[in-house]
Amino acid sequence: MLDSALVWGDEAQEAFGRAANFMVNEHQENLAYNEILTNPDVLSDYTLTFFGPEGPYPVYESEAELVAPGYPTAAPQAYDQMPAPPQAEAPQQPGDFWGAFKQQMDVDPTQAWRVINQADPRTMANKLFVME
Repeated sequence: MLDSALVWGDEAQEAFGRAANFMVNEHQENLAYNEILTNPDVLSDYTLTFFGPEGPYPVYESEAELVAPGYPTAAPQAYDQMPAPPQAEAPQQPGDFWGAFKQQMDVDPTQAWRVINQADPRTMANKLFVME
C-alpha cells in the first residue's frame, strides 16, 4: 500500500509540474498578446512581418508576382450562363391578406402557413400589436 501511495505521489507531482508549466506558458502568451494589442509600434512591426515577403501571407506588389508556375489561370465564368434566381411572389394587400387567410383556414387549415409566408411582415406586426 505504501508503494502505491508513493507511485500516486510521483504521478501527482508530475501532473502538477505539467500544469504549472502550461499555466506559465499561457501567461507569457497572454502577455505577448496584450503587448501586441496595446502597443502600436509592436502591432505595426508584427503586421509588417506577417504580411511581408517572408510572412505567411505575403502581399504581392505586381500582377507578375501573382502568376504561379504550373497552375493555369483561366478567365472567370460568365454570369449570364447561370440561371436567374426565382422571383418572390408579390405580397398581398392587408385587407386581402386576412380574407385569403380566413378562406384558407376554412378550406384547408394545414396549408394556411403558405398564406402567412406571403404576408408583408408589417401586416403580421400590426395584427400582433392590435391583439396586445
